[in-house]
Amino acid sequence: MLQRVTLPRRLTALLEGESLLNDATGLTLFRFAVAATLSGLFDAGAAIQSFFMLALGGVLVGLAVATIWVLAVRKLGNQTLIVTATTLMCWLSYLLGEAVHVSGVIATVVAGLVLGWYQHVIFPATVRLHGNAFWQILVFVLEALVFILIGFSLRGVVERVGDVGGASSGMVAPVAGIILAVIVARFAWIFATDALLGLARGAGLKRLRTLGWRQATVLSWTGMRGVVTLAVALALPQQMPGRDLMLVTAFAVIFATVVIQGTSLGWLVSKVQPADDDPPAKMDLPAAEAAIATAKTAAVEARAYDASGELIHPQLLAQYRRRLEVTKRYASDADVFMENLGTHFDVVLAAIAAGRAELIRIHREGLIEDEVLHDLEHDLDVEELGVVLQRGG
Repeated sequence: MLQRVTLPRRLTALLEGESLLNDATGLTLFRFAVAATLSGLFDAGAAIQSFFMLALGGVLVGLAVATIWVLAVRKLGNQTLIVTATTLMCWLSYLLGEAVHVSGVIATVVAGLVLGWYQHVIFPATVRLHGNAFWQILVFVLEALVFILIGFSLRGVVERVGDVGGASSGMVAPVAGIILAVIVARFAWIFATDALLGLARGAGLKRLRTLGWRQATVLSWTGMRGVVTLAVALALPQQMPGRDLMLVTAFAVIFATVVIQGTSLGWLVSKVQPADDDPPAKMDLPAAEAAIATAKTAAVEARAYDASGELIHPQLLAQYRRRLEVTKRYASDADVFMENLGTHFDVVLAAIAAGRAELIRIHREGLIEDEVLHDLEHDLDVEELGVVLQRGG
């Protein structure tokens, strides 16, 4: 949903961050709720103590698994093994956390945070490209499977009740009330928290900054529920009282929050117009690219001469100096530069397409072997991907 709107950076960071920590915390609390419902016993003090023990234990397990993963990945030279080890780390974190009776979900989140921090320095470029493509497909498949499972579960609800009309007649009021409670509770929590931040700031804690009513309104409205809610509903024990109602409610909450809140988010942002009060970063994208080009050119200049001072890589040095000059012009006026660069990318893509067509022709005529086809096709794919990424998709 956030990809469709432009929000202040602090608001975006809060929304993306809470999607991790809220799910982990919520799933841990869910365990207590199920146990209390099935046993009929609940001790608030013991529950709070147990929650913090589960959370702390999950953090420690996640850090331990991630540490082992960082050390192991550095020793693996095969990109397939690295992607496999990264995938297995998620399940290992969860299973190990559950095995030692701490929060497996929090362990997985912590391990993932460590992965996200270190992957920039320990992953080769090919692993990042292949890994991202693999994860996009895996996440899509897993989320689709969860929705298929909830469909099967809802069908079971209808069969037990008798028909769709019977299933809905007694559930409309409680489901509607829960949807309303979910939306209102988020508004109450966000605005109450922002008010507490204001009081703390007034008491002298100047580092704390409030959101303001504009950002608080947008943050309150972006409480969409997704696949985790479905997974929780499916995880309910069969003997849980009211399980059918909970399954229907989970699906209804997701549908209502995604359709109503999600589709109206752009309209709300345009009306509320939350301002970005955070100071901008010291460097924007063009300036960062210029800094990288400067570092790359300096590295080439240091290696372009032999020990006697003779220039041995004149064309390479000229190429990088030219790139640095172009990048600096881009940083000085990015908008104008990109308008002129668009036609350049079109020509390059046309040349790649012509090369690809010629490659297919000579292969179809039996002039080259399959191995040559695959090698040259890979080179053209990499070249095209580089152009697509440079022009921004």
